Amino acid sequence: MKNRIKLTFLLFIAIVPIFCVGIDLLMSVIQPDPGSGGALTFDESIINQVIYFSVWTTLITSFWGITAVLNYFRKNSKKIAWAESDNVLTMVVSYQIVVFLIYTFTFIAARDGIVGFSTWYKVLKSVLEHWILPFVVIGYYILRERESTLTSNEFMKKKAWINCVIPFAYIFFISIRGLMIVKYSDKADWFTPFPYSQLDPTDQPVYLWLPGMISFIALFYFVSSLVNFTSIKLNNKISIKYKFVR
Repeated sequence: MKNRIKLTFLLFIAIVPIFCVGIDLLMSVIQPDPGSGGALTFDESIINQVIYFSVWTTLITSFWGITAVLNYFRKNSKKIAWAESDNVLTMVVSYQIVVFLIYTFTFIAARDGIVGFSTWYKVLKSVLEHWILPFVVIGYYILRERESTLTSNEFMKKKAWINCVIPFAYIFFISIRGLMIVKYSDKADWFTPFPYSQLDPTDQPVYLWLPGMISFIALFYFVSSLVNFTSIKLNNKISIKYKFVR
């Protein structure tokens, strides 16, 4: 029974994220959002996905989930090692928590400024991606038997910084893309050069967007450290009692 519960978690984590991205990608072309200013081409729809860190997080989560499902049916000797790592799952959980908190607080504080509730498919995507998926991932993380022997301090010294690599790559990507658009195209042709207004050098002073970018990258060091610390504390209380059979 425990194995079936584990597989259910993993299948949800593997399928739902890619479904969310896929339905928004396709339906934004087939049935465009009237609030977005008109129909998108398929190429524009792809761009409109990859410029958001929430989509990066969703795809990373799905990729991890698919690999974990494959591992579920493999012998121990043939499993993909990184998909079994507590540290990799800590990274996925950390990204999910940050995206969940940012999206939820933005939704509460400035709902008019958030995209996601103007068409049925965007409502479905937003609810699944931003409010249900994070809790499923966190639930699996808590119930999963912990294997890492690293202490909290050791994790902060050796592993936590790794969780900043993808956010750094994301900031680098949107910065290069945005600067290329601003410098080498007419303003009338700009297609969301910077997806987040708080990090937009064309709209914000340098003392806001530069610390914002640095803080965004550094945030994941501290969040992942806190998530790992919490996992260690909860392991003896919850996961040992309700742990999944591997």
